[in-house]
This record gives sequence, C-alpha cells and structure tokens, in this order.
Amino acid sequence: MRNPASLATLPKVPKVKRKVWNVDTFKEAIRLVDDDLLLLCMHLAFSCSMRIGEITGLTWDDIVIDEESIANNNARVIINKELSRVSQSAMQKLKEKDIKKIFPTQKPHCTTRLVLKTPKTETSNRIVWLPKTLALLLVQYKKDQQELKEFLGNAYNDYNLVIALDNGNPVESRIVRNRFQTLCEEHNFEIVVFHSLRHLSTKYKLKMTHGDIKSVQGDTGHAEAEMVTDVYSEIVDEDRRLNAKKLDEEFYDTLNAPKSTESQNPAPQEDVSDNDKLLLELLKSMTPEMKEKLLKESRIAC
Repeated sequence: MRNPASLATLPKVPKVKRKVWNVDTFKEAIRLVDDDLLLLCMHLAFSCSMRIGEITGLTWDDIVIDEESIANNNARVIINKELSRVSQSAMQKLKEKDIKKIFPTQKPHCTTRLVLKTPKTETSNRIVWLPKTLALLLVQYKKDQQELKEFLGNAYNDYNLVIALDNGNPVESRIVRNRFQTLCEEHNFEIVVFHSLRHLSTKYKLKMTHGDIKSVQGDTGHAEAEMVTDVYSEIVDEDRRLNAKKLDEEFYDTLNAPKSTESQNPAPQEDVSDNDKLLLELLKSMTPEMKEKLLKESRIAC
C-alpha cells in the first residue's frame, strides 16, 4: 500500500539572509568598544574567521606569538577544539577522545556540563595566521592576564584559557553574545548577531584575495566550498552593480559627446616614430576617414 505522505509537496522554507555589518561599521565598533575581552573576541572572529565556540575554547598553547614568529609574519593560531555546553546524555554519546576537558559545575544537580571538545568536522581543525597587529594585541592581553593571575593567586582558576573571566573560569558563548548586543545598543549600531562577524570576515577576505575561495575556505574551516561561494556570489553581485555604473560613465555618457574637431591631416611620422604611446593616442583621435587615408598611403609606400 502506497504511503500517502509520499505524494505530499513539502513547503519551501525561504532562506533568511543574515544581517551583516560593512567594514566601516566594524572599524567604528572596535574603536568604541571598551571591553577588552569582547574586543579580542571581535578581532579573532574577523581576522581569523573563527566561530564563537572556537574563540572561547582557545588555550594559550594554541597561540604562537613569540617575537621571532611575529617578526617573520608566522604568528598563528591552532584551532583544534571548541567550548560547548552539553547535556549529560550527550556526553555519554561523545567518545572519550572527543572530550578534552570537563569543567567543574558551578551549580549543584546541574544536568549539563561545560566541556572542551573536538570540532564537529575534520576541516574545522586548522591553522590560521595572525595579522601582526592582532598578534601584538594577544601579547599584551596575555601579559595583563598574567598580572591578574599573580594578583589573585589561588583565587584564580587557571585553565590556561585565552578568553577567561576575571577568576579564570571559561566564558560561555552567551556572555560574548550579550556583551556584543549591549555594544550595538549603546552606540546605535545595527543589531546583528556575533556570528555575522565571521560572515563579514569571509566576505572581506574574498574581496581582498580577488575570489581565492580555497585560501579563504582554509581560514573559515568550512567543510564545503559551497558555503564560501554563497558569500562570493554576493561579492560578484556587488561588482556587477559597479560594472553597470562604469558602463554608464564610460560608454553611455559619451554617446552624445561632440565629435573631435582636430585637424584632418595626420601628424608627421617623424614626430612619433620613437614613441609608441604617442602613436597609439594619435590613432585613437583619428576619424574613420583619416584612418582610411593613412591605410591607403601605407599600402602605396609598401
């Protein structure tokens, strides 16, 4: 007996386009933010195309920012884990090798645990090279964090996390998202989600590399290049709009321009014989009649 559901036509779910800042808005935002933790998260999302869980899951042994590496433009971040809150049942399903660390619970009878675990896909394991400006920012951030550790002593829970609360505890993604939301509201920026900074990063790098999809995919860690080409198609559309504008300026706006009234007599050959560029400009300025006359004379000379 045929299943009647097999004849059903599934409704099409419209794809909602994510709101994304432009680069100028991002520049203004990082200029105005006064939260060092949020500022670093924003830089990592944009410069390294990192997901929020990858950012909050970073440990200092993942960051290569020694003086030699920075000087040689070899400062880098190794992305091989993410911070995530998972249920007890989900933890049982995860293989032991997938969980790198389980953090202590902050509340009794908690049904979820905060863990450092391997990324969902193999391509998410990657190395991303750091711009020198961000590398130096990380150096200063590490120095400030070390001073805080020394000041708090045993009160600091040292898990070697890059992004950590003042007591050393991990920073859940919701904390970063909430702080980012507050930044948008306080400075009247368009409300976008934190993850949109990763989208902006992809878009900016594609324009910067003139559409080098594979190199950008290496930074983003997307399993499928299609995820990157979706962003690339937006850039192509922008360029096509600019092409239409250029077509107006360089072609249609010149249709009614007055014709050249320059002399019909060609310039003496000896004046341009040693200057190919000048010859090209002269040929461009000639009327069809002049070009025809020049062509006949050159045939006679041959």
